[in-house]
Amino acid sequence: MTKMVFKNYNGNYQLSIQNAEDLEKIQTLDENCWVATSIPIDNLNCDALFTGYVDTDHNGRIRTDELKEAQRWLFHLLKNREDMGNDVLKLSNIDTTHPEGQKLHSAAKLILHNLNSSNTEEITLHQLQNIQKIMANGINNGDGIIPPEAIDDHEAAQFLKVIIETMGSVIDASDKVGITKNHLDEFFQEAEAYLKWEVEGEIPQGKETTEIMPWGKATTDAYQIFIALKEKVEEYFRECSLLAFDPQAAEKIKLRQEEINKLNSTNNVDIESWLKTAPLALPGTDGILNLEGKINPAYKNCLSELKEKVLKPALGKSINQLNQNKWNKVKAILLPHLKWLENKQGARVEKLGSNKLKSFIDGPYKKQLSQFMTEDKAVAEELAQIHNVEKLIIYQKWLLELANNLVSFSPIYDPDTHSLFEMGTLIIDGRALTFTIKVNDRQKHKIIAKNSYIYLLYVEISRRQDKENKFEIAAAVTTGEAGGLRIGKRGIFLTIDGQEWDAEVTDIIVNPISLWESIKAPFQQLAIFIEKQIDKFNKSQYTALESGLGKGLSNIGKPAGGNSSTAMRDLLLGGGIAVAALGSAFAYITKALSQVKIIHVIATILGITAIIIIPSIIMGFLRLRRRNMSVVLEASGWAINTPMRLTVKLGRIFTRKAFFPKDVYKIRKDIIEGFARKVGYRSFSFRRVLIILLISIPLLWLVIRIIIHILYRPLLLY
Repeated sequence: MTKMVFKNYNGNYQLSIQNAEDLEKIQTLDENCWVATSIPIDNLNCDALFTGYVDTDHNGRIRTDELKEAQRWLFHLLKNREDMGNDVLKLSNIDTTHPEGQKLHSAAKLILHNLNSSNTEEITLHQLQNIQKIMANGINNGDGIIPPEAIDDHEAAQFLKVIIETMGSVIDASDKVGITKNHLDEFFQEAEAYLKWEVEGEIPQGKETTEIMPWGKATTDAYQIFIALKEKVEEYFRECSLLAFDPQAAEKIKLRQEEINKLNSTNNVDIESWLKTAPLALPGTDGILNLEGKINPAYKNCLSELKEKVLKPALGKSINQLNQNKWNKVKAILLPHLKWLENKQGARVEKLGSNKLKSFIDGPYKKQLSQFMTEDKAVAEELAQIHNVEKLIIYQKWLLELANNLVSFSPIYDPDTHSLFEMGTLIIDGRALTFTIKVNDRQKHKIIAKNSYIYLLYVEISRRQDKENKFEIAAAVTTGEAGGLRIGKRGIFLTIDGQEWDAEVTDIIVNPISLWESIKAPFQQLAIFIEKQIDKFNKSQYTALESGLGKGLSNIGKPAGGNSSTAMRDLLLGGGIAVAALGSAFAYITKALSQVKIIHVIATILGITAIIIIPSIIMGFLRLRRRNMSVVLEASGWAINTPMRLTVKLGRIFTRKAFFPKDVYKIRKDIIEGFARKVGYRSFSFRRVLIILLISIPLLWLVIRIIIHILYRPLLLY
């Protein structure tokens, strides 16, 4: 094995992984030298099947040990690794020196044979996925689930539907409803258990009764009558026992009598409801239920049936009074029948009836369905090998690229390639942003990403046709100026596969983008401050002027110590004084400026400018040096081992301005003026000339004075 080669990427030394030989070196490379040690799979733009295979513990992340295991498995089965990055597997590249490789080679051969492929030496990922779909939709697909559609025998298929109705079902690999061997076994177990239970309750030929059926076939009806009144009869005897033990319990009976008196005799529903909760008869201390006495009307008919169909056959004669002992004797006779009913099994299949259940048990159905399931399971091993062939091809295609997004990050620096985490290119405000990453939770992402010191745009990406289909990305602005970037700014997003989506800025983390922006920032803030102060001053002066003029005008025509002409004279005199004061102030300012040395003015201006600019340059430089791309990745769930500094040179790779194509001819004259003239626009304007003069004359005066100061200083005396 050759030596490991580490390349310098923007100050970070990373393992160069160009081929299979380099990939094998990750087994001995210390994890401290990996750029990332853990990455979330939902951030990767690659085949989901691939990440699903590599993520062996299915926790949604790929760690260093999982990548190493994937590399070991791939190299164990692939003896020739020159086709790394290709999704076409040459069968001759499979290592058949061990049983696992031999099985995989045979499975690949079988797939090509079943597809009637003319090329028997190569298999593609597309071919493999087609054969899996075909096998999944076939009768035998290896999942051990048999749907009725998979059985040609009509009676067996109908029997399978019966099992589905009684025992439930599951969905097979082809999205069809079917049963498993557990369903089949449970059905026959319950059917046999039900039939066995039913036999226990049958009366043998030549006999009229059994312990379970003490009154023969009449036992079933008698038991239903018994069980319907069992609780009410026992409730009556309990109340009698209570009354015999404590005579004060008679007060409870009086309360019942009061409840009866309160009932609305015209409301039959209330009366019937109360009677159902009342005892069979008024309890007495003797504990005897007089069947011919005063009986609760709600249970009178039921008691008559109990007397004739249960008590008479149980006690051997017709009785008019029932006590606790006689009732216990009846319960003892029916106890075996009660236990037999409680031990009932096969309730789910009972509705099918004994005859049908016997026909199912005696028929060939169980054997037929078991055979189908055995044949289906036999395909499972074959399908497992098909999955291994798929795994081998997909590892051959993606594993090298994954290593270059985990062990090292070489693709991120090359503008002609894309890293697996890059979602695409954001076109906005006349520039292309390529450092883009998916964001699942913006607020959580911002908490970490703000420490990256990178100007970040959070952008919502959506489809024009389907507004519900959308996701969010973070895009780094790495060079230039903020310009027109703002919340609500729209653009387009080009995904890695070339699809075009709508893009809208939803949030921004503001940081310096360039050194020039850092220098401008304090001046921009100063300009904003001055603008606000001037605006405040103008408003206050306008208010004062408006108030003064209004006051003066209001005095005109009012004889307050004089006539109207006097008021007008005062107004004019005040105005003259104001003008004279302004002239005097202007003269004072002019004289003061004439006494100031120009060199001192220039030095002062330069000094103030330096005081502002130098700290801005230093702070901007320091903040730009702290820009760290790894923090943006960590905010999306990546475990990064080393800082990834975003330099000015690197920033030009991730943010690119639009350039004109080569060999274009530019017409530099602005044609808008011609269009404007069509609607009456004229370039000459007296107002524009006046504004230019007002600005240029003071500037010209200042320039002349500087020149005179430099060339002939004595002239300043004038």
